Amino acid sequence: MKSIKIPKSLIEETIARIREAILTGELPLGSKLSEQRLADMLGVSRSPVAQALAVLKTEGLVEVYPKRGSFVYMPDARTVSELCEYRTILEAAALRLSLERQAPALISSMRAAVEAMTHASDNRDLQAYSHHDMEFHLAFLTHGGNRQLQLAYSRTISTVIGVRTHVFLTGSPHPVRSMNEHRQILASCESGDAQQACRLLEMHIHHLAEDFNGLAQQP
Repeated sequence: MKSIKIPKSLIEETIARIREAILTGELPLGSKLSEQRLADMLGVSRSPVAQALAVLKTEGLVEVYPKRGSFVYMPDARTVSELCEYRTILEAAALRLSLERQAPALISSMRAAVEAMTHASDNRDLQAYSHHDMEFHLAFLTHGGNRQLQLAYSRTISTVIGVRTHVFLTGSPHPVRSMNEHRQILASCESGDAQQACRLLEMHIHHLAEDFNGLAQQP
C-alpha cells in the first residue's frame, strides 16, 4: 500500500504563510524557527513545515545551522549593501522602461501608492506603510512590459522586503525622509525626467542600507 502524499497545494500554502510572516515582521529577522510551533500555528503536521523551510532556505529567507536549528535570515551590512545595489539596477531599468511604454498607468499607480502610504503614515500603521511602499516600487515592474525583468525581480526581492520591514518595525530613524523621497520620485516621473527619477531612486534605495546598519550598531 502506497502512502498518501501531502497535496502540493498544502505545501505551497505553508510556504506562502511562513514567507508572509517573515516579510511582514511577524517572524522577526534572526528569530529561531520551531517546526512544531509553526505546525501548531498553521494547523498542519511538521512535514509540510519542514518542506516549506527547505524551500525558503533556497530563497535566502531561512538559514539552517547544524545542531542549532533553523532561523529567519539576518544579513550582515555587506549583504544588505549588495542587495540594495542589485535592487537599484533592476528598479532603475524597470522605471525607465515604464516611463517609455506606460507612463500614464505608471504614474497613476505610483500616486495611489503614495496616497496609501501617506494614510498609513498618518495612522502610524507601519505594516500597511511597508505594504504600500512595495506597491510603489512594484509599479515600475508592472508597467515596464518586460516579463523577464519581472521574474528576476520576484525571485530575489523577498530578502530586501524583509530588511525594509525590519527597519520600519525596529524604528526607522528617517520615516519622514522616506515619505518625501517617494513623493520626489513621483514628481520627477510626472515631469517626464527619467534621469532625475532614477537618481532619486538610487539614493532612496541606498538609504535603506544606511538605516539598517545604523540600527544594527545601536546598543
